[in-house]
Amino acid sequence: MYRDFKLRSALIQNKQLRLLPREHVYDKINGVWNLSSDQGNLGTFFITNVRIVWHANMNDSFNVSIPYLQIRSIKIRDSKFGLALVIESSQQSGGYVLGFKIDPVEKLQESVKEINSLHKVYSTSPIFGVDYEMEEKPQSLEALTVEQIQDDVEIDSDDHTDAFVAYFADGNKVTHKMDSQRELAEELRLYQSTLLQDGLKDLLDEKKFIDCTLKAGDKSLPCHRLILSACSPYFREYFLSEIDEAKKKEVVLDNVDPAVLDLIIKYLYSASIDLNDGNVQDIFALASRFQIPSVFTVCVSYLQKRLAPGNCLAILRLGLLLDCPRLAISAREFVSDRFLQICKEEDFMQLSPQELISVISNDSLNVEKEEAVFEAVMKWVRTDKENRVKNLSEVFDCIRFRLMTEKYFKDHVEKDDIIKSNPELQKKIKVLKDAFAGKLPEPSKNTEKAGASEVNGDVGDEDLLPGYLNDIPRHGMFVKDLILLVNDTAAVAYDPTENECYLTALAEQIPRNHSSIVTQQNQVYVVGGLYVDEENKDQPLQSYFFQLDNVASEWVGLPPLPSARCLFGLGEVDDKIYVVAGKDLQTEASLDSVLCYDPVAAKWNEVKKLPIKVYGHSVISHKGMIYCLGGKTDDKKCTNRMFTYNPKRGDWKDLAPMKTPRSMFGVAVHKGKIVIAGGVTEDGLSASVEAFDLTTNKWEVMTEFPQERSSIGLVSLAGSLYAIGGFAMIQLESKEFAPTEVNDIWKYEDDKKEWAGMLKEIRYASGASCLATRLNLFKLSKL
Repeated sequence: MYRDFKLRSALIQNKQLRLLPREHVYDKINGVWNLSSDQGNLGTFFITNVRIVWHANMNDSFNVSIPYLQIRSIKIRDSKFGLALVIESSQQSGGYVLGFKIDPVEKLQESVKEINSLHKVYSTSPIFGVDYEMEEKPQSLEALTVEQIQDDVEIDSDDHTDAFVAYFADGNKVTHKMDSQRELAEELRLYQSTLLQDGLKDLLDEKKFIDCTLKAGDKSLPCHRLILSACSPYFREYFLSEIDEAKKKEVVLDNVDPAVLDLIIKYLYSASIDLNDGNVQDIFALASRFQIPSVFTVCVSYLQKRLAPGNCLAILRLGLLLDCPRLAISAREFVSDRFLQICKEEDFMQLSPQELISVISNDSLNVEKEEAVFEAVMKWVRTDKENRVKNLSEVFDCIRFRLMTEKYFKDHVEKDDIIKSNPELQKKIKVLKDAFAGKLPEPSKNTEKAGASEVNGDVGDEDLLPGYLNDIPRHGMFVKDLILLVNDTAAVAYDPTENECYLTALAEQIPRNHSSIVTQQNQVYVVGGLYVDEENKDQPLQSYFFQLDNVASEWVGLPPLPSARCLFGLGEVDDKIYVVAGKDLQTEASLDSVLCYDPVAAKWNEVKKLPIKVYGHSVISHKGMIYCLGGKTDDKKCTNRMFTYNPKRGDWKDLAPMKTPRSMFGVAVHKGKIVIAGGVTEDGLSASVEAFDLTTNKWEVMTEFPQERSSIGLVSLAGSLYAIGGFAMIQLESKEFAPTEVNDIWKYEDDKKEWAGMLKEIRYASGASCLATRLNLFKLSKL
C-alpha cells in the first residue's frame, strides 16, 4: 500500500493504464504537456477515481502517478507556458509541485472541475487501489506478524521540491492557510450561485414577483426587471430611463421571434439553452441586439466548434456583421488554413470586397505561392466584373506581388485584360516593375491614406510602403519536403537536411503493421494494421482507414476496409486509393482482389483483380499508373513478376520481371525509375538493389545496400534517395542470430553510386511506415 501512496510510476501497457482494484478511468486526454522541463514533454493524461496519471507518448516508462490521497491542492495558474494545471502534493509525499498544459483553456477548466469533484468524493470515501478482506474477529498478534521484506524503493525526503515551481508568477509563496481560505470562498460562491439560480427559476415557474412582460409578436413572456437589468445593459438602461411606467410593465419588442426570445429568457433563469445549427444564428443575433453577453459568449463558442469548410465563410460574415472579433478571427483563421480549398467554393465568390480583404490580407494564409491569391482574386472579380472592378484597386493592395516570380508577374499580372484597362492599377504596376528591378519608392508617413493594407500595419508615424509592396511571407510559405514516420504513437516529420524532427500528430489510434501512402495532392492515408476489437464478437479483426488532417494535426476516421487484410500494397491515382491483394486476416488465404476507395462517394468498390494471388509485395504509383512488384504466391515462394494497372482502361498487364524474386522490400520512384531495395528471397534476407527504367521496360542492378534487410522504408525526397530502418539478422548475446528491427537512415549518393550512413538511430522510426511529404514547419512542434 505504501508504494501506491507515493508519487511513482504507473504501469502502462499498449498506451493503456493498468487499473488498480476498484479503479475506473473517467477521462483520457491526449496532447497534454508535462511542464517539468524547459521544453516540456508531450503525453497522455488519465483521470481516475483513485489518482491522476500522465505518461510520455514517446516513452511509456516516463510517467507519473499522483494518488488523490497525497494531493494537497489542484489549481489553474499562469506560467511561462500559459495557463496550466498545477497539482501540489502533501509534505508527507515529498511536497512536489507538478504542472500540466492542457489545451484549449475550456478543456483545462473542465478537467480541473472533474479532478476537484473526484478528489472530494475520494476524501469522503477513499479507494486505496488494493484488494482487502474484512475479518469478523481479531487475529492473534502472532498471526499478524509478517516477514520483513527488503525492497529497492527509495523514500524521498520531505523537504524535496520540484523545479517547476520556479515557472509560476507567484513563486509558490502562498501559504496553505491562504489556499484553504480561497478554496472555501470558491465553494461558498458556487453554492450561492446554484442556490440563487434555482430560486430564480422557481420564481419564474411559479410566476412570483413578476413585474414586467416582454411582448414579441403575439406572445407575452413574464419576467423580472431585476434579472433582465442584471444580465443586459440594454434592459438596464431601458428600465432606469424616464420612460412611461406602462411601457416598462409591457415591453414591446419589434421584429423578434418569440420562440428565440423564450429560449434566451429561460437561459437567464436556468443557465441552460438548447443550441443547434438551426437556431444558433438567430439566438446570436438577438443576444447581440439586446446586449446579453452570457448568451453571446455561448453562441460564439458553439459556432467556433462547428467551423467547417461549408460554413466558415458564413460564420466569418456573421462575426463581421455583429462586430464580434473573437468569432470573426476564428473563422478567418479557419479559412486561411484551408484557403486553397475554400477559394474554389461558390460562397467565396459571393464575398463582399471588405470580407475578401479580411481574408487575403492575413499573414496566416496557407498558400505556398502568392500566385494562388492573385488567381483567386481575379476569379472573384470576373464573377461580377461590372460591380467589382471599381473595388479592385483596394483589393489589389492586399496581394503581395513581390512574393511572386518575376516571370509570372510579367506573363499573368501585367498582361491581364482587366488590369491593363485600369489606369490606377497601371500606376501600381509601374511601381511593382521598379520594385522587381530593385527600386523601391520613398516610404510615406501619410497614415491616413495608408490604412490596413500597408506592409507594416498599425505603426503610427513610422515610414510606410504601399500594401502591394508587402514581401512578408505567408505562413503557408514555410512548407518543406520532409520524411514522415508514422507508427502507433505519433506521426513525426524528419528533415534530413537540418537533422531535425517535428511532431505532426499523435497517432494512438493508428494500429501497428499498417500501410501508408501520400497522394499527388499531398494527402496522407493510413490503411489496415493488426487490430483486434474484442468487443466485436462477429468481426473482431478490423482494418481501419485514416486520413491525416495536417491543419488540425489529427487523424480523421474513414470507412474501414470491407474485409480485414494484411500484407497488401497501396496505390493512388486521381485521389482514389487502391488496396492491392494481400492476405485475409481471418482465413489467412492469399488474395488477388483489388479494392478502390472513392473519396467523393466515401465508399469502397472492387476493381479488376490482379492476375495472381500474392502477399508481401510492393505497390507504387507513378503518372496515373499503378505498379505491383514481387511478393509471395500461394505456394509461399517469392515471385519476380511485375504488373501495371491502368485505371482508365481497368486492366492489368505484365512488365519485365525483376532480376531477383523477393518479398517484403522497399520501393520508391527516384528520378523517373522504380527502385527496389532489400527484402526476403528464397535464400534469406537480401541487400540487392535494382532499378526499373519505365521508358525501356528494363531492369538494371544498382549498388547493394550495406546490410541484408527486409522491410526497408525507401523514400525519394527532393531529388535524394533515403533508406530508413527495416529488419536485419543481428547476433544476440547468446551468439545466435535473430531478426531485429534497426532504426537508422541511409542516403544514396547518386554521383558516387554508393550508400552513406546519416543517422545510426532515429527512435521515431520504430515500427513506422515512411513517406515523402510536404508539411508546414510553421505549424509543427520541434522535438
